[in-house]
Amino acid sequence: MLRKVRIVSLFILIFFISGCSCEYNLTINESTMIESINAIFDKATESDYASQMEKIRRTSFYSFDTRENRYYTFNKRETSNNIILNYTYNYSPNNLYKSEAINRCYYKKIVNVTDNYITIDTDKQVMCLFKDGKKEIDDITVNIKTDFIVEDSNADVVNDNIYTWYINETNCNDREIYIKVKKEIPEETSSSSFVYIFIIIAFVCLFAFLVYLIIKKIMAKNNKVS
Repeated sequence: MLRKVRIVSLFILIFFISGCSCEYNLTINESTMIESINAIFDKATESDYASQMEKIRRTSFYSFDTRENRYYTFNKRETSNNIILNYTYNYSPNNLYKSEAINRCYYKKIVNVTDNYITIDTDKQVMCLFKDGKKEIDDITVNIKTDFIVEDSNADVVNDNIYTWYINETNCNDREIYIKVKKEIPEETSSSSFVYIFIIIAFVCLFAFLVYLIIKKIMAKNNKVS
């Protein structure tokens, strides 16, 4: 009985135990939302915590239709300094709001999916850095990636189609995640279209020139023979 209590206690803890860093990645596609979470442990000081995490199956969400838990796909890799545990799950767009990771970190959140838009909006307080007044996660990096048009967001950094938020103990009481995605692929800009057309024309011209040289060489050789 005691062993079961210990397993349950570990199971309901937030994703990553004491002092590690967390990288939350969400990729928004047409028919799926791929959640990939990296728990990053310092190999010198946190290997025991990482070992505990390896033994636990992590629930991605609970399916009310089947009355069963859905579990993350788990992988582990190591660098020279870190142990990285990865948890991945492919959600349907209408199931992302059930995400265990999102629900552990935000008490209130909106994941609204319509025919034209996807909106993710949380409240300001991040709950999963601390438990009972004790810090359990040093920092969280949130990356949301999409090829769709992003009409609005409050991301800290935008790099091409990746929107990034940084969460730590200094801002965790005021760190809302907000992004509004229009389900359309952006059209190429006129400059990029011009470059693309120029490359095609240049390639065609080069190919035609090479064909001309080959034909000219063959004709010259035939003239010599005759």
